[in-house]
Amino acid sequence: MTPADLEQILNSVVNADANSPSQAITLSEQDLDRSLDELEVDSLAKAEMLAVLDDKYRIAVKDEDAAGFNTPRDVLDFVTRQSRQGVL
Repeated sequence: MTPADLEQILNSVVNADANSPSQAITLSEQDLDRSLDELEVDSLAKAEMLAVLDDKYRIAVKDEDAAGFNTPRDVLDFVTRQSRQGVL
């Protein structure tokens, strides 16, 4: 998964119910370390993001792992670790 892939997922879950996006999320290198809260990713959007990870990438995220997802980089690092362990 690339930052662009995660950016697309976050935009789809944050703006899922809007006819026009309320806020487009862009993930520059600096934005990868911003908190998901700062990026206006609320708990519902986080849950939807986890569902997309499960559906698209076949990664079932445990609650304790999800609790550590504070920044986009945390999510990307987790997916990278899972792929190295052969989960993907």
